[in-house]
Amino acid sequence: MSISNPQPLAAVSVLNIDQILGVAVFDAMGLPCDSFITSQHPDTEWVQLVFQSLGLQHLVASVMELPALDHGMIRTKVGNIIVVGCQSRYIALLVKRSLPQERPQIDSALVDWICDFEATVLRNHLNFRAV
Repeated sequence: MSISNPQPLAAVSVLNIDQILGVAVFDAMGLPCDSFITSQHPDTEWVQLVFQSLGLQHLVASVMELPALDHGMIRTKVGNIIVVGCQSRYIALLVKRSLPQERPQIDSALVDWICDFEATVLRNHLNFRAV
């Protein structure tokens, strides 16, 4: 992906997987299970941010009787964190931004792609290392 010709995140595929800097998997209660990093961004501090956000979301949802989180986004200095609820777990992707104002569109196709990505690609892809 070039900075001069940014593509929307929905266009991410296995072929341009280099947009993804890290992946974290959380259980249904929001507790971290697995984290994967790339050589582009070996830091895992963003996982703590997602953990805290999921904990707060569960607390607020239980007190106010709100539905479970379907998906959301957290903007950081490094990139966007996309958090998706997938069956009995949450998956968070740290995705680099080409432009400071870039915001990915989170639609059902992207949510499905993220859930499938974790199961079929992540654990066997050379870009990612479990931590």
